[in-house]
Amino acid sequence: MHAKSALCLGTLLLASQAFAQSTQPATASSVQPASPATAVELQTVTVHGEQPGPALWEVRKGSHVLWVIGTLLPLPTHAEWQSPELNNALANSTELLEAPSAYLKMPPSLFSRLALQPSAKLNPGGVTLESLLSPEMYARWRVLRHKYLGDDDALEYQRPIVVAEQLYDKALRSAGLSNDVDVPGLVEKIAHRHGVRVIGVRYELVITRAPPVKATDKDQQQGVACLDETMHMVEKDIPALAARANAWATGDMTSLQDLMKGTHYDPCVVAAINGDFEHQLNVPDLPKRIEDTWIEAAQAALTRNRSTVAILTMDQVMAPDGYIARLKSLGYQVRPPDGLAP
Repeated sequence: MHAKSALCLGTLLLASQAFAQSTQPATASSVQPASPATAVELQTVTVHGEQPGPALWEVRKGSHVLWVIGTLLPLPTHAEWQSPELNNALANSTELLEAPSAYLKMPPSLFSRLALQPSAKLNPGGVTLESLLSPEMYARWRVLRHKYLGDDDALEYQRPIVVAEQLYDKALRSAGLSNDVDVPGLVEKIAHRHGVRVIGVRYELVITRAPPVKATDKDQQQGVACLDETMHMVEKDIPALAARANAWATGDMTSLQDLMKGTHYDPCVVAAINGDFEHQLNVPDLPKRIEDTWIEAAQAALTRNRSTVAILTMDQVMAPDGYIARLKSLGYQVRPPDGLAP
């Protein structure tokens, strides 16, 4: 075994669309829940077959150009996409910048301890969900558990954050959506086909030790709040997620921009895992460090290459304070896809 182990956190810290929530995140006090007896029946239609995928953003520095594709999750499970625009951009480019991520080097023993804590499944002391949740919330959970997860009583002993993730995944699959569509991997395959160099964009940090962290009542409270958010999303927002996924797959960028305006992108499950790592590693500004690393890589690519392609998440592309907005603030010319607001 190597002396160091490395952990790539890009999918946790930056792919926030993987667990997108509603426009206004729910809380235990603000949610108006569906009655357990009349849980919402979700009607969603997702596209199938070959689709064009999203249009690209264009960032220029003189005659040099950076083409940016924005990724999104979840996506339609059975849709395939072939983008002539992306294929042409890669065919004429020198390099592809990978999706930004963090690369943490640490001793194997520390890696094992950090990886175990956020993934621990059971509630401490054999506590059940019924004792953790309010009667109203537990009734909603029972309805959704039966609908999406079956009647496995073992779920009742698992942490709220764990069952929230399982509920979300099953609800997506029932709507023909999936978080398992590897768009960055597909883009990299096209790049390799054209002989384009793939450049890693990773913030590297060496971790030698971390203080022990124990589960607290606050952690459980956060887990309960996350389960509440997730149930609200499953009850109300799956159709909106399907519409957003369809817009991405079909290249309907105007609809996609409208669907993403004001959306809350900080997924509670991912945020909880991030919080575990950030707290244990004492790196609260890790997302900012990753962003700075990408900005530096993008500027360097724009200087050395006539044409480069980069992969970001759609929120990093579209957000008013996102990566593309930051390049624009630095003086680069930015042209969004036709029909979109600059």
